[in-house]
Order: sequence, then C-alpha cells, then structure tokens
Amino acid sequence: MQFERDLWRRFGRNTRGNALAHAERIELLDTAALKAETAQAGLAVHQATDRQRCPRLLEYAFMLREIARRTGDVACLANAGRAAERAVRLAADDTTRIAARIELVHCSLLAADLFGDSLAAEAAQARLTALEAEERLAVDDRIVTMGLKARLLARNALADNDLTAAVEAAGAFDEAVELSDQRVKSSGEGRSLAANLRLHRADMLVGFGVQLKETTLLRQAETDLAQVAAQIDKDRLPISWARAEALRGAALAACGSFGADEDEISRGATALSVSLAHLPLLHSPLDTARTSHALGVVLMALGEACDDDRLFDEAIAAFDRALEAFEAHPDVAQRPVCAYDRAVAITRRAERHGDVLSLDYAERAFKAELSGLEPQLDPVAWAVMQVALARVYAARAELTGDERERSRASLALATALDVFTERGLRSLAEVVMTHLEQIKARV
Repeated sequence: MQFERDLWRRFGRNTRGNALAHAERIELLDTAALKAETAQAGLAVHQATDRQRCPRLLEYAFMLREIARRTGDVACLANAGRAAERAVRLAADDTTRIAARIELVHCSLLAADLFGDSLAAEAAQARLTALEAEERLAVDDRIVTMGLKARLLARNALADNDLTAAVEAAGAFDEAVELSDQRVKSSGEGRSLAANLRLHRADMLVGFGVQLKETTLLRQAETDLAQVAAQIDKDRLPISWARAEALRGAALAACGSFGADEDEISRGATALSVSLAHLPLLHSPLDTARTSHALGVVLMALGEACDDDRLFDEAIAAFDRALEAFEAHPDVAQRPVCAYDRAVAITRRAERHGDVLSLDYAERAFKAELSGLEPQLDPVAWAVMQVALARVYAARAELTGDERERSRASLALATALDVFTERGLRSLAEVVMTHLEQIKARV
C-alpha cells in the first residue's frame, strides 16, 4: 500500500508545517519516508522565525519520538527530548509550554517502555506530577496527561503484580477514554488518541490476565479490542489497527492456552498473522517485530496443544524474523526476551523427541551461536544462551540421570542470573530463579 501517496493526496505538501506532526496522519508514512520528512522538519526549525521556532521544535520532537518508537533508535529519542526541552525554554505562551512539557513526559515514558529504564519511568512520573501541579490544563491536555498517568500506573502494577494499582490504572484509563470520546463526538478530532487509550488499557488487561492466568480479564480485553479494531479505519490508521488485532490475537491465544482449546489458540494465531500481513516490515519495524514475537509464542503453544513439531519450526522462524528487527537496536528490552523464547522453542522441540541425540543437536546449535558472541559487548545475549544451554543440560539429566548435567545447568543459570540482575531484567531473572529452584528440588 502506498501510504505516502494517500497522505499527500489528502493533505497536500503545502501543509507540511504541521500535517505530519499529527498522530492521525503520521501513521500513513513508512519509516523511511518519516525519516526523510523529519530531516526536513529539523531544517524548518533553523529556518523558522522566533515566533514559529517553538511550534516547529515541538513538531520535530514528535516526529523524532515516533521514529524511536518504531525503530528503538536511542539517538532519535535523545534528540526528541532535547528538542522538547528547548521548546519549553522558548515557549512564549502557556499552551505551547504545556505541550512541550507533555512531550518531555512522552519521551521519558517511551525510554522506560523501550529500554526497560526505571530511571526514565521515575523521570516521567516526576515531570507529570510537576506539570499537573504547576499548569492549568485545558481539556485536551487533561486527556493526554490522564492517559500518561494511567500508563505509568499500569506499568508499575504489572511490574509489582499489584492488583490495587491495576484497579487505579483502569479507573484512570476509563476517565481518559470517556473524555476523549466526548472530544471526538464534539469536534471529530482525537480518534487516534481515543483508540490508543483503549489499546493501552487492553494491553494492561492482557498482561494481568496472563500473569494471573485469569481468563475473565483476557476475554474482556478481547471483546474491547474487537470493538476498537472495528471502529478504526485500518487504511488511515494502519499501525493502530494492526496493534489492536495483534493484542486481540494474544488475548485469544492466552485464553486458549489456559483452557486447552486448540481452536481458540488457532484463532489467536490467525489474528496475529492478519496483523502482520497488514503492516509491512519497513512501515514500523518494532511493531512488526513485537507481533512476530507474539506469533512465535502462540505457535509454540499451538504446537504443544496439537502435538505437532512443525509448529515449533514455524515458531522459531517467527522468532528469527523478530530478532532481525531487534538486532538493529540491541538495547530494546524485548530483544533478550525474544531470544530466550526462541531458545525455549528449540529446546522444547528437542525435549519432545525424548532422545539424547536431539538434545545434543540443540546443544551444538546453542554453542555455535555462543561462539559468535562476546560477553563484554553483548552480555545479555550471552546470558540468554547460558539459560538455553541450562535447559538442555537439565533435560538431558532427566533422560540419563547424570547429576553432572544438573550441576552444569545450575552453573549456567547462576552466571546468567548475575547478568540479568545487574541489567535490571526482572522478568528474565525471575525465570532463571524458577529454573534454579526446580533443579535444586530435583537434586
């Protein structure tokens, strides 16, 4: 699909001053076109008059942040933050200053989401608290700040498995969604914001549903996401629609996994595949990578449910496609999780055969990958391979009864745990701790 062509036909090049720096229009551009237009926006900042420089800076920051969101580019996100900070200093009126301060919160929260940066999350919270205390916010700004507050609450709730915080976050999302719906009805503006608020709320429900193995939350999220997807014009908001469909597929598959329902898992895989087909890789690489990662997890679950090894091969292929995008920006927090899931798929395929030769093959594959890694340069990838090898050793110990294999598994896990703890990768550290406890129980 030629999203760029549609954009120019609808809005025209002469409106570039702010046509692109708009959430409902910027989705039409693929990443390459967005980078080209962002470079032009940066040039426009230098050419602008003193009166126009602050608005141009805000547009430039917004576009840089969107590039970072799609690609995981640390430099783009840092430049977005600097542009927003400069806009705060140059703002000549309350409206522009508030918009610039909100953009700074967005940049901090994106850094936390992309890179697992807890300090960035704290900075986002501090900036948001100061903004609400020091500024008189218009309705549109209140909608945005309530959405940001809800996202921060949801992030903390998921990290701490805190149901009380989750209820508070849901309330904040509901209030923001209600106000955004009113805005859409009255002015026709803000459809993208309203859709994304619902997507963030559904993301939280899916996350809690998976952590608690609670199908009620997952079914509620799936119902909400089906409504959101039906209301989104998938040609004008391709990224939002693809994200809604991908989340719906993840919710369906999780329900099917918990209920041992092969058909429901399969419907989830279909939804994820449809989402991938709608959003080409170059349009938003990280969105595509996340969806491909989710598809790999679902295919692995379907392989278990259907007792079909070919689905494990498809899952590994999906993980490989996701890792191609993640490798360009290795600081993205989801990259080691995807690498770990790929290793699990390879190991599980070998375990299912129940023979030492298959496990030996998996071990050689992991060691071949390990030989190409340098622990000093990429310690997380090295630690993921240690966990993968530990699974092979533990599985071989079950087959052979050789306690030396369990010792090797424990050693590999202990070294990986040190890396994950040092890097603040809490979810992977918890996985490693669980495996260590299982091995100790076996001994």
